[in-house]
Amino acid sequence: MKEDFVAGAIFAGGESSRFGSPKINALIDSEEFGFRIARSMRESGIDQILLVGGSEVDAVRWSLTFVADEVFGAGPFAALLAAIHNSDAPILLTMPCDVPWIDIESCKRLSAIDEEFDVQVAVTDSPQWLSSSWRRSALQHLEQQFASGERAIHRAVIGLKVNYLQLPPDALRNVNTPNDLI
Repeated sequence: MKEDFVAGAIFAGGESSRFGSPKINALIDSEEFGFRIARSMRESGIDQILLVGGSEVDAVRWSLTFVADEVFGAGPFAALLAAIHNSDAPILLTMPCDVPWIDIESCKRLSAIDEEFDVQVAVTDSPQWLSSSWRRSALQHLEQQFASGERAIHRAVIGLKVNYLQLPPDALRNVNTPNDLI
């Protein structure tokens, strides 16, 4: 396997209670959020993309690999672990399903993690922990944190070498409610 091989993961779990329906299927210019995110990842050079949580039907429609939640209801940290467990890539680029404007260049920059770091996290006005790149070598540390009861990614990384990468706010514009699309 190539040392710089990067896989991708789109997190589609959660109930979308503020949005009212699964965000991954919401539309912008007649394209579903999940399709748009996967396209940006693919066009940045990522061939293997996992859909963690959500619908297996969506994964098939978008030619993604479906990964069921390993620990249902345990949040994004559990989704991150499920993604790493289901990919053998040395680097995993993760995105939440509610950033439909993520662009190719941002995916490229975020997935180009320097070898001295375990994690690279996108920053706009604050760290965007779900928009990040993870070295597979961080897996044991993350598993230990999860086993000890930690559920917050930003606390689970204590002890890892983290790089914060400033990205354009528009690329990571988050959609929480239908009004965020206006």
